[in-house]
Amino acid sequence: CARLKRKRWLVIRRYIELIIQDFRQPVMYLIPAILFSGCIVFNVSLFLEKRMGYSNKISKKISFTIFLAYVVVIFYTAFLSREPGSRKSISLVLFETWGCTFHMHAMFIENIIMFIPFGILNPLLFRKFRNARVCVLAGFICSCSIEVLQHITQTGYLQLDDVMTNTIGTILGWLAWKVGFYSKCHLGS
Repeated sequence: CARLKRKRWLVIRRYIELIIQDFRQPVMYLIPAILFSGCIVFNVSLFLEKRMGYSNKISKKISFTIFLAYVVVIFYTAFLSREPGSRKSISLVLFETWGCTFHMHAMFIENIIMFIPFGILNPLLFRKFRNARVCVLAGFICSCSIEVLQHITQTGYLQLDDVMTNTIGTILGWLAWKVGFYSKCHLGS
């Protein structure tokens, strides 16, 4: 029993190491993306306050900054981190990208993780995304759009698995938001 637990832990640890390794580059984009997004949100907020008398809470400004930074990182990762014309294939077979190696499994899991913020940030910022169907549909459409644009620009493979995993990530993110929202409302935070 102890040997089996140790083996499971080693497998989990290997996945975590691979995911951390693969996320290093997008995380490096995050700092400049937050600075860039912060400047945009600050200037738009300043404009709205001066011109229209509209004011937002600092928490809303921070949330918009994080959301915009997330969009910038996803865009950069999906379209600008690879050479155009380097990826041309299409895969419409479900679970084809799961593969047989730890690294392929990790990349499958990474596609889920990539869209968890989508499912959290959208309902946090926009009321209509508090409806699960609307949020998940938006995640699905966004993922489909990324896949089609990657195919057109040949900066990524068009894969049905990516759409499925991104949509699962959106669902998990929405559920995380819902648990947090429920806790906030019912525990009086």
